[in-house]
Amino acid sequence: DDMGLGKTIQVLAMLERRRKEKSGPSLIVVPRSLIFNWTAEAKKFAPKIRVLDQSHAQRTRGTDHLSKFDIVLTTYGTLRRDAAFLKDFEFDYVILDEAQAIKNAATEASKAARLLRGKHKLALSGTPIENHLGELWSLFDFLNPGMLGRVGRFAGFADDADMDQRKLLANAVRPFILRRTKKQVAPELPDRIEQTVIVELDSDQR
Repeated sequence: DDMGLGKTIQVLAMLERRRKEKSGPSLIVVPRSLIFNWTAEAKKFAPKIRVLDQSHAQRTRGTDHLSKFDIVLTTYGTLRRDAAFLKDFEFDYVILDEAQAIKNAATEASKAARLLRGKHKLALSGTPIENHLGELWSLFDFLNPGMLGRVGRFAGFADDADMDQRKLLANAVRPFILRRTKKQVAPELPDRIEQTVIVELDSDQR
C-alpha cells in the first residue's frame, strides 16, 4: 500500500477475528520506532487483543509464555538475537511491517526472518520495490520459500530480464500482492506537491 492508508488497523482487524477464533499468537516484526505505534493502535482499536512487547532488554527468553498473548511484538534488531528460539515456535501469522527491512537477502535480519514459522505470512510496506529485483526475491523467500528459485539463479535472471520476462514475473507474483494506492482509497486527497527550497546555513550551522 501507499503510506498512510491504514495498514496497521487492517491487520489489527484481521487479528481480532483470529483472536475470536482462538488461532493462537501472531508475531509482528517492526522497526524500533513503530513499537509504540502498534501498541497504542492495538489498545485503541482492538482493546481485547493481548499484546506482548518482546523487544526490550528485560524480555523473557524462550517461548513457553507466548501462548498467553495474541500479538507478540519484536523489532528486526531483537529478532536477530532471538531467532534461535523463536524459530521453534509456530505462530498463527508472522507479519513483517516495513518489510523492505529484509530487502537484502544476505543481511542477518533477512536470514532471521526466513527462519520464522507461521501458518500464514504477511509482508507490509508503504515503499514500492525499488532498485533491483533481488529485493523481490528476498520478500518472496520469506513469504513463499522456493517460489522464485535459488537466489543465485534468480539474480542472473533479474539482471538480464527483458520486458517480456519482467511481465511474466509480474504475472507470477501478482496473486500474492494486495496493493492499494492513495488514489483508490482517498481520491479526495490532492497529488503530492514537491518543493525544493534552497536554504543558506548560518555560520554556526556551517
